[in-house]
Amino acid sequence: MSTTATLPAWQLSDRDLTTRLLTTQRQQNVAYAAQLETIRELHSRGALPEGYTSTSSYLATILHVTPREARSRLAQATGTLPLTWKALSSGEITAQHAAVIAEFLAAAPRWLTPEDYTVAEDTLVTLATQANPSIVRRAATRLKIYWDSDPAYPDVDHDLDPDSVPDSDPRPEEAARPWREFRWQWTQSGRFRFSGNVDHETGTLIEQLLVPLAAPDPATAPDTPDPRTPAERHGDALAAIVDLAARTPDLPAKAGERAVATVTVDLETLQGTAKTVVTGDESVLSAADLRRILCDAKVYPAVLGTEGQVLDLGRSARTATNAQRRALAIRDRGCTFPGCDRGPKWTTPHHIVHWAHGGPTDLDNLASCCERHHRLLHHSGWKIALHDGTVHWIPPSLLDPEQKPLRNTAHNPPPTPLRATA
Repeated sequence: MSTTATLPAWQLSDRDLTTRLLTTQRQQNVAYAAQLETIRELHSRGALPEGYTSTSSYLATILHVTPREARSRLAQATGTLPLTWKALSSGEITAQHAAVIAEFLAAAPRWLTPEDYTVAEDTLVTLATQANPSIVRRAATRLKIYWDSDPAYPDVDHDLDPDSVPDSDPRPEEAARPWREFRWQWTQSGRFRFSGNVDHETGTLIEQLLVPLAAPDPATAPDTPDPRTPAERHGDALAAIVDLAARTPDLPAKAGERAVATVTVDLETLQGTAKTVVTGDESVLSAADLRRILCDAKVYPAVLGTEGQVLDLGRSARTATNAQRRALAIRDRGCTFPGCDRGPKWTTPHHIVHWAHGGPTDLDNLASCCERHHRLLHHSGWKIALHDGTVHWIPPSLLDPEQKPLRNTAHNPPPTPLRATA
């Protein structure tokens, strides 16, 4: 046993704290698998003390869990889930992952072949090793929709819950010109502050955009919670919406251009040896922030002489073309960070080898990243590599000493059901 395993947490280094978190989470996962194995044996024997009518009621009593949780654990323990069981026993997925997968597969259509069932389980377990349970649940929902809409099985029961259908609640129409207000100002510290209100229809639309984008990020380590507060997550969601709007081809001016910048910094600054940059409006940026912003900006490099005179103003020739963006959308299907399910429209192309370091604007040197993970890439130890046409993220050694490359499977299409032969 490592000597750090017995030390109190306050005596551990930052790296050892992370190592202990990962180790204890894996131990917790393995312990949960052992409990499920015990529940399965208990149930198969029917070894219930007198006075208990069911295994689930006995579990709820002695484990101090709710009846619903007891039933869930019993279903996981007695279900046919070999891949889920293997991943849980090795500590790769959590109890919450196992519950989501078990619940979904228990309600799988009866017409699925055993091969279909195995492929579906493998798809969800693979995603569970890199994403949080909420994303696995969304992937499962997407797979169910795919099954339910299969034209080869028109009589499938869609299990529509009548109580889930919202009641119609017509509201009076808004005035011909909806009342909307937006106020903003720059603070002395350089922050953009705003307030306002909009009509009900616009508010509903904003809410529908914010809620999914503000969901907690997938864990970079098992059961590691998103450190952002709800307000911070909604702020990041708003930034993603603005980022998307800035790149839409429907804008009346500067269509499709995320930014236009004339860079008057020297090559040393762009390559990262300088720490800060002063922009034209006298704001201060870190060189890392500048490189991130310029990943998808039109850049006009101004070459200055020793007296500061402009010797040459180059043409922009480093952003991905529309054709390249479409190719990236097909290849990457969205953000390439492991477990992220943001689609192509929420991403920007990132140079794997940065443009400032000689990286070309070619498909083999581009990867799709959402705003959140683009920032993570520029401000953490994560790296990107392209292997056989697939983007892999390499975690920092703090999270994985072996730095095993990870591939995002959140965008994988639902497995195609096998057709039974007559």
